[in-house]
Amino acid sequence: MWKDGGGFSWWLPILGLLIIPIGLLYILLKVFLFLLENYRDGGVILHHLREKRRKKEEKQRKADKERIKKAYINGEITRGDLPRMADGFNTFEFDEAMGLYNNYWEYVRDIVYVENNYCESLNSFFSRNKDLPHYNRYRLLYLPVLCRDVSLDELSHYQYPDLSQENIEKAIDSTYPIGYLWRPEHAENIKHGLMFFYGLEDNHGAKYIKGHYYPLEEGDDEFVLKQLDDIVHKIHEEHNNAFLPMVEKKPDTVEGSTDEYADELFQWVVKDNEVAILVQEIRDKVAALREMGIAEQVLMKLIQEKPRLSQLVVTKDMRIILSDYQMMEIKMEPINKAVYLLFLRHPEGIIFKHLPDYRRELAEIYQMIKPFGLTDRAIRSIEDVTNPCLNSINEKCARIRGAFISQFDEKLAQHYYIYGERGEAKKISLPRELVTWE
Repeated sequence: MWKDGGGFSWWLPILGLLIIPIGLLYILLKVFLFLLENYRDGGVILHHLREKRRKKEEKQRKADKERIKKAYINGEITRGDLPRMADGFNTFEFDEAMGLYNNYWEYVRDIVYVENNYCESLNSFFSRNKDLPHYNRYRLLYLPVLCRDVSLDELSHYQYPDLSQENIEKAIDSTYPIGYLWRPEHAENIKHGLMFFYGLEDNHGAKYIKGHYYPLEEGDDEFVLKQLDDIVHKIHEEHNNAFLPMVEKKPDTVEGSTDEYADELFQWVVKDNEVAILVQEIRDKVAALREMGIAEQVLMKLIQEKPRLSQLVVTKDMRIILSDYQMMEIKMEPINKAVYLLFLRHPEGIIFKHLPDYRRELAEIYQMIKPFGLTDRAIRSIEDVTNPCLNSINEKCARIRGAFISQFDEKLAQHYYIYGERGEAKKISLPRELVTWE
């Protein structure tokens, strides 16, 4: 409590005066809760016996759950023998093969019109009102209209760059989800209404999609719109508090302070679309396509073939061509392309701390791209991008990622751009049998 110079330090006694009462309050609270539990159970002995019984019952529940799960996985029981996770009136279980559900971590959440039998007035309403307003984070989807339009817009080409029209089969209407009910007898309880799908949920090892059903009555447009508004507000109240992943804090390391700097900032910079894609118009288009939600899942159900990785060809004049994606050329600035080709040469990856060891090789690649372009400015760029104390390599990797995700979906693009976890070698994961150097 006394300073080195002889003065008295007040902060320790004050801190003690704060901590001691808080500690005592915590102990008193624990004692109170213990006594309250004993009182509710009829005394200490009865509380002990009931607590022992509760633990035994909980252990038995877990054992029963594992036993049922094992029996289902081994094929000893069918899906219909599993415990019911929905009441069949307000909530329903759907086979995961249906494919339509909301992920809670996605900002836009879709609500789908579903019917068991064709309703003329409601189908007419949704056909006439194609552009229903967004309700906060929620969007209303009418599957027949969506399926007529989805193959004509940019989404199909963005998600499936190798897509041809003959691979599209338009066969989804508002009765589509009914065919995937786990318990078909529940279909009679769905007349026509809105369904909020979410998942995937787990029922003793069986994955399923859960749907909350909200009946919709027939009427004029004003009456239906009022119902839609009420239902969306109800869905928001019931599902808005769902788990959202925590956001990790961005490192505050100062540029130039350590050779770990580029590695520490890598994921933050590379995944930032404002860095990856310089043109705002293209950035907005990519953001819109990535927020398609269930519309993307509908597209996947319409297309008979799964998206596939394309052969990547590096031509003699150093162009990057994806030959299976309608000869798509991936264009980059010379220094970005040089960095990309450097990593493409090294399937084992490159640890950022070792970047200076690749400076000469990068300069050679740059000269192949621009034979007479090794100016003082270019040399400075090569030195910066191979300096792990600077952010330059992260910016280049971000622009490389942007060159791909501006052309097609991240699910495919991630195989082509440079990526890696902190402390690990950064690499291009594309199988090298798909790479051709002319």
